Amino acid sequence: MSATSSIPPPVSWAQRTDLIYVIIDVECKDIEHKVTDNSFTFKGVNALDAAKKYEVTLNFYGAVDPEKVTNKNIGRCLEFTIPKKESGPYWPTLTTDKTKLHFLKANFAKWRDESDDEEADTKDNGMFGNFSNVGGDWNNKFDDFNLDEDDDSDDNIPSLSQNDEDEEEGGEGDKEPKKPAA
Repeated sequence: MSATSSIPPPVSWAQRTDLIYVIIDVECKDIEHKVTDNSFTFKGVNALDAAKKYEVTLNFYGAVDPEKVTNKNIGRCLEFTIPKKESGPYWPTLTTDKTKLHFLKANFAKWRDESDDEEADTKDNGMFGNFSNVGGDWNNKFDDFNLDEDDDSDDNIPSLSQNDEDEEEGGEGDKEPKKPAA
């Protein structure tokens, strides 16, 4: 491989009715990206191996709004949030390419089905986003642990040692009286 050749980076994607997520799954430096109404272009150099240069162009299935694109560099990947021009049905595929792109895959961590999209919050809070709703009244969550009752549930548990049985039950374990040691 020569120093001037470039390869496509691993890319994953997900969508909502109103936006597309495109994630470049490599650590890069010297990043260049451009979004037009119907395409996305990315160029970058591998952060660990400067000889690896990445370049990819995706021709979108539908129109997007290039003015509202946001991105974040998460370190191990670059995440682009690209709004669709018109909110509507899901695209059957990300690109207009007739063949499967070997570097492109679905990101199921961010994916949401059309039926889920209606009832769920469209804000993406990451992996732990739903834990913000946990909480509430902890006293109602532990109804089984009512400490005010005088019912002692360990009364019918048998003893584990022979000495305890002797003391509690009058020496049932040994029928002969014990002789003192000489």
